Amino acid sequence: MSKQPSIRDHLESEARRKYPRLAHRLSRGTPAPPHGWQTRHPRRALRWEDRGLLILTSVLLLLLIVRVETARADDGEFWGVEFAGNGGTRQAVALNTEISANVSGLVARIEVTQVFRNDGPNWAEATYRYPLPTGAAVDRMRIEVGQRVLEGEIREKLEARRQYQQAAASGKVASLVEQDRANTFKTKLANISAGEEIRVSIGFLAHIDFSGGEYSLQIPMTFTPRWSPPSQEGNGLQTFVTSEQSEDHYLTLEIDLETGFNLASLESRFHDVNIHPTLNGFHVFLADPDTRTDRVFELAWTPEFGDVPETTLMTYDDGNAVYALLMLAPPLIEAIDPQPREVVFIIDTSGSMEGTPIEQARAALLQGLTFLGPDDRFNLVEFNSDAQLLFGESVPTEAGYLDRATETIEDLEANGGTVMAPALDLAMNLPPQDGLLRQIVFITDGSVGNEQELLLQVGEQLHASRLFTVSIGSAPNAWFMRKAAEIGRGSHTHIGRLEQVEERMSALWARIENPALQDICIDWGMQAEFYPEIVPDLYAGEPLWLHARLPAEPRDVLVCGEIDGQYWERSARLLPGAGGESIATLWARSRVESLEDSRIFGVDADHVRSAVLETALAYDLLTAYTSLVAVDKTPVRMQDESMERSDVGNLLPAGSTLSAGFSQTATGWPLRLGLSLLSLLVASGMLLYLPPSRSSHRRGDGQPAASTPR
Repeated sequence: MSKQPSIRDHLESEARRKYPRLAHRLSRGTPAPPHGWQTRHPRRALRWEDRGLLILTSVLLLLLIVRVETARADDGEFWGVEFAGNGGTRQAVALNTEISANVSGLVARIEVTQVFRNDGPNWAEATYRYPLPTGAAVDRMRIEVGQRVLEGEIREKLEARRQYQQAAASGKVASLVEQDRANTFKTKLANISAGEEIRVSIGFLAHIDFSGGEYSLQIPMTFTPRWSPPSQEGNGLQTFVTSEQSEDHYLTLEIDLETGFNLASLESRFHDVNIHPTLNGFHVFLADPDTRTDRVFELAWTPEFGDVPETTLMTYDDGNAVYALLMLAPPLIEAIDPQPREVVFIIDTSGSMEGTPIEQARAALLQGLTFLGPDDRFNLVEFNSDAQLLFGESVPTEAGYLDRATETIEDLEANGGTVMAPALDLAMNLPPQDGLLRQIVFITDGSVGNEQELLLQVGEQLHASRLFTVSIGSAPNAWFMRKAAEIGRGSHTHIGRLEQVEERMSALWARIENPALQDICIDWGMQAEFYPEIVPDLYAGEPLWLHARLPAEPRDVLVCGEIDGQYWERSARLLPGAGGESIATLWARSRVESLEDSRIFGVDADHVRSAVLETALAYDLLTAYTSLVAVDKTPVRMQDESMERSDVGNLLPAGSTLSAGFSQTATGWPLRLGLSLLSLLVASGMLLYLPPSRSSHRRGDGQPAASTPR
């Protein structure tokens, strides 16, 4: 029986709850104080006790600076405003973000519009980085400057960069969109006149995820700064420069959801939203007009499915070939018998995990211990700048071992660098446990810059084990975490809030206990080029997506495999009329991803570049070798007028304790010693020039003077 009327009733009650609060807040007309605003108090002279505290603080500061971890920043990577040549800084270009999405079947068409405004007195060039959902395919760009509209075109990267630089130098409005990482793109916009606003819209396609019986769409909006290991010389630089919570970075978001079936539930995970039923589904939009881009947006909906696994197929015929998108939804957990296993937990306690992330990680670990069965064995690896193993080999789930693990987890604190390789090495090379499948649960925010090196390590050392990744925090490195789980033949779980720990870890453990379908085979009925080329295992609660290019429309696609050692097969259910040109774009994106992944395992880089470039130009895709470029024909800036450059800072992820504008550097002992001496001189100067407080003197009769009221 359909539960849709209950959703409508729920929406009406939610509207009554939310709108009065919102209306009341807006009617007051009193804006919130700026981030970091503090009430100023009258100055008080320091007591001698305070002087002692200041001396102690100075010594601790000196020790902290000497202990700074060396690290290396990726070339050209900024997390905020660029330092100007005169030693000062200025955010010359402000930014707000508008997002619209249309979800149809298993695909989302998303458009991100960034509004750039030049707040400075001169011409400006803006640079901004934006994260992407995993596996997204960027293929569109549109620029609006006053009455002029520019449409982007895909070009080879060097050619696009040349066109942009020539246009920028000649005073023309121009924009360049490049792939910054596998899951981020970088937008540059030249010749913004003083006081002018320019709208840049980027369009891309993304998968709809399916996990634990529900569909979901995630749209990331900011970053956790990446940590890279130091060079062999021990020198390096780590920079965390981010935007203050200023009057920019506001967000508007609207989603049209066309489901094609009745829903049991529909909710937004991290934002307050309003949901209005429509003829074909639902219209979703943000309830709070003051929403900032400091966390991932996630919309989740649960269909009213039965008790059998689902295999659905969408196709699109472009006249030259047929493109297919096949989803394998696993059987219910209740239909699969759990098996004993060896579980190795890896926990990240580096500095980027400080604050809410380390709380979530501790809770996730403690929750994981409660799911261990009597026949399981377990171990724990902690890492930051160093890695250490709790037990020499995995131990039974006996009370003494569990108590020791619990005490260790409760004492975990975040500090140091993010050096993952030794921790992975310890976990993957533990002594084998006969008859038990090793499953590694890796809990981290994934904030590293050496992803390729780590993925290669997983591929080479994992052997028969499985790797399950748990990304922590409001803006984790989701691409790295998903790719590590894919290579590790496991699955990825994201925990964005502390109250999600129990739910998400329960779902993860259900997958660990229940490999649903193994040795999967797909019979397309004809020759097909499909990705991924090696189909991984299907786990309970975690679907698989396959993209294929076929010479003709398939009559029947057969999916087969083993469940509990028994042969299983099913014909995929075709969703009539659900396909579109986006199916072809997603196939091309999957082919590009497969080609790029092949470099990790030694395929010639020139061959990969040539194949990726050919695919990207044919299907209009933004890749590591192609860019979107748009150039206006009419110059707007005279060439003798200067143009300032400025990066637009991303907001720090919600819950992060890293200070905005914080910069951590280490280029060897001379710099650390110099910083230490400087901090000591500053502290000494404060002690010399601050007069003692009258409250610290004593009267001639030996009685203490009355203290000044605080």
